[in-house]
Amino acid sequence: ETGNEAEGEPEKGKRLVADVILNRVDSSKFPDTVEGVIYQKNQFEAMWNGRVDRCEVRKDIRELVREEMISRLNSKVLYFRTKHYHNFGTPELSVGNHYFSS
Repeated sequence: ETGNEAEGEPEKGKRLVADVILNRVDSSKFPDTVEGVIYQKNQFEAMWNGRVDRCEVRKDIRELVREEMISRLNSKVLYFRTKHYHNFGTPELSVGNHYFSS
């Protein structure tokens, strides 16, 4: 679930994190599955620092992800980070504490 990476972020930020994952699945530059994308080495901090083990599956986040699978808020974003844009990619937008790039 994206609640992990976007915990405390506004709904739009949560949707965009889900979009990053879904867009990566669709991209030839990344693994072909959600599991492959989120467990890719050094990509999603919460997946390798143990934070994922302390998260709960939330109905609202599950529904938000389901909605993004049907119709994405943004089909271009592939990267996000806090505090500033990545040094690579094209800056697209910032929402809450996250900066999204394509």
